[in-house]
Amino acid sequence: MKAFEPPYLGAAYYPEDWPLEQIDEDIALMKSAGLNAARIGEFAWSRMEPEEGHYDFDWLHLVVERLGQAGIAVIMGTPTATPPIWLTGRYPEVLTVSDAGVAAQHGGRRHACPNSPAYRRHVERIVTQLAREFGPSDYVIGWQIDNELYPYGARGCCCSECHRGFQEAMRRRYGTIETLNEAWGANLWSQTYQSFAQLPVPRSDTWHHPSLLTAWMQVQSDSFAEFVEFQADILHELVEQPVGTDMMPVQGLSYHSVHRKLDVVQFNHYNSPENLYQAAFWMDLCRPIKDTPWWNTETSTCWPGNVIAYGCRPSGFCRANTWMAYALGAEANLYWLWREHWSGQELMHGAVVSSAGRPLHVLGEVQEISKGLTAAGDFLSSTRPTPTGLALHCSSFAWHLFQFQPMVEKLAYGAVLADRYYQPMIRAQLRPDVIDPAADLSGYRMICSPLLPSLEEAQLIDRLREWIEAGGTWIAGPLTDIRTLDAAKYTHAPFGHLEELVGVRGVFHLPGLPRDFGLRWGDGTESKGSLWYDSFEPAGAEALATYTEGPMEGLAAVAHRRLGKGQIILLGTLPGPQDLQRLLREAVEQSGVASAATASENVLVVPRGGPGGQGMVAVELYNQPGSVRLDRPAMDLLTGRRCSQDVEMEPYGVRVLRFQ
Repeated sequence: MKAFEPPYLGAAYYPEDWPLEQIDEDIALMKSAGLNAARIGEFAWSRMEPEEGHYDFDWLHLVVERLGQAGIAVIMGTPTATPPIWLTGRYPEVLTVSDAGVAAQHGGRRHACPNSPAYRRHVERIVTQLAREFGPSDYVIGWQIDNELYPYGARGCCCSECHRGFQEAMRRRYGTIETLNEAWGANLWSQTYQSFAQLPVPRSDTWHHPSLLTAWMQVQSDSFAEFVEFQADILHELVEQPVGTDMMPVQGLSYHSVHRKLDVVQFNHYNSPENLYQAAFWMDLCRPIKDTPWWNTETSTCWPGNVIAYGCRPSGFCRANTWMAYALGAEANLYWLWREHWSGQELMHGAVVSSAGRPLHVLGEVQEISKGLTAAGDFLSSTRPTPTGLALHCSSFAWHLFQFQPMVEKLAYGAVLADRYYQPMIRAQLRPDVIDPAADLSGYRMICSPLLPSLEEAQLIDRLREWIEAGGTWIAGPLTDIRTLDAAKYTHAPFGHLEELVGVRGVFHLPGLPRDFGLRWGDGTESKGSLWYDSFEPAGAEALATYTEGPMEGLAAVAHRRLGKGQIILLGTLPGPQDLQRLLREAVEQSGVASAATASENVLVVPRGGPGGQGMVAVELYNQPGSVRLDRPAMDLLTGRRCSQDVEMEPYGVRVLRFQ
């Protein structure tokens, strides 16, 4: 049998919801749509194991065989997000418990605790059986663990097992309760504890200490990462295909931690026309985690929904949304879902075909994408996005910390990174990797670390200092280096390390509400800051911008210092998009980071290179006309036409350009 080859274009398929006699009809429709991959199995536990210890995989073997024989590769999901009612009824201790002490009911998903010993026993059995059945299959190209793992609810699971696990995690971390009390500053409000056994479940109806809340959610994240490793160990013993788990665009579960034992990064997203660029942010986070192409395991064709359909996407959106993944390093894109559900909680979600098997209006775009992948597939499979040497830090610890300490009203960490920092970057045609603080720095020439509250994560401060002295350019702030790993302030200075490192003294700090304050840059231009305002007295650094008003008037808002062969730019406030773009462009020129292209701001351009040649993929993200200027002739692999100089981009248009 000929091996399946990427790029893969597919959809989630739920044959357990349909008569098996219908599978040939579905396969014929899939082939006519141009699909060559399907995700199956992720919610089908009750069909696989209808009674405890009694397994039925005959129907699933039939589905896999029919799909594979038709040239449709299979990604097999472990069904552990939806334990069957015989399990939750016979072993109620597996159910998650809210912070109010209420056990979950059967009837949804993600209602079993990842730390429950009883749940783990049943997970081990079903995953082992599934792996033995389908690990040998030539039609299965990969595995997906569970579905969209995340600590749901205000505090995740608060059962007795999770509570004990948290207390033990704090004992391992701090050693003595006195050390914890000192690190958290627990003397305030008489919050000191006399033993680790007194550490509570932090209920959402109580105004709890932010150090306790941050630590609790970090342990929740660690629990899910360990649960992923638990399943990955089983699969790696029995299967040879790559193993992953489909992640959502949130950092409540650390991407870095969860992928320690996984082979492929999998990602689900449902972006709208208004925030399509945010999906690119998360894709730029997925790509550098592993040195292999990643998989976009879920996205909508036309609209997301549950029992309500939310907002039909405009024509061309499916094309741009799909091609963006391939441009940014994916080798698979799968829609959710293939055939609309005929019942259940998500029966209004859009798909490729309706529940009656009739193609939806978006089928033509799916077929067009499939034809384009056939034309450009060899180039995509034999090239990778070209590293630019630019990185942007994103931290799960910061995600949790800002959840409980937003600093200013309505500060949402992920939105600030994606909207206020990443979007100006890509509109300036800069191509960052989005990296964890634990990531290796050696491949980068310029790193931006906004809203990175602790530089002590993964000993980052020591590695940064060495990297800067060797020639790196670091842009830090605002709200960077302002907290310990215990989620508390430093007491010797407003920052843990930045004053000494940059050569400044922090003077005043003000929140960015209810007003913004003026800045004057070195060239005389004036503008406004935003979000937060730290002011500095240079003590070895130079001021790149000063405040023009308020109590900070005359003090530095942006400071610069040379350190060894490198340099540091410290932001006391978040500049507006134009100022930030100008600052980034100047730093890029000095550090030797290459811009992606000369192109309209609304066009995402991703240079690619490898054995298949050199080129780029361009995707218009904002439903507007645009253009890309080429510095050499290229062939558009989607049209077969030769291009030179200015290449026009239609709204939501795509170009796959291989240089001649």
